[in-house]
Amino acid sequence: MAMYVYQTDGYPVGFRFSDFIHAMDGRPLGRLFGTHVYRLDGSYVGELFKEMVVAKPTVNVRPIAPIDPPASVPSPGPSYRRRAIVDYGYRDVFHLLCEGDQTPLYLDEPMAIAAE
Repeated sequence: MAMYVYQTDGYPVGFRFSDFIHAMDGRPLGRLFGTHVYRLDGSYVGELFKEMVVAKPTVNVRPIAPIDPPASVPSPGPSYRRRAIVDYGYRDVFHLLCEGDQTPLYLDEPMAIAAE
């Protein structure tokens, strides 16, 4: 079963299927290791947090080996905008899964330690 991935404004932009994140049309965009989100070329993008890909400060993040894209999967269909949006203070970085430009997200962000 697919799990939708949302922008911080509440609109669905993709979905998680197995250990991969796909665009709404089923194209593979990235993969997951725990909560870490990577592009298929192995570069770090951000963290999967509350069904969003965000620039959440973390430690010990480094690139991983690139992989060939997995097969596209059927789209789970449209979803709705989430009603309750909470601003956790993390920047939305889902678009980095689709773009060629990659900037380090964990170096310019202040480190915050909080219980979740």
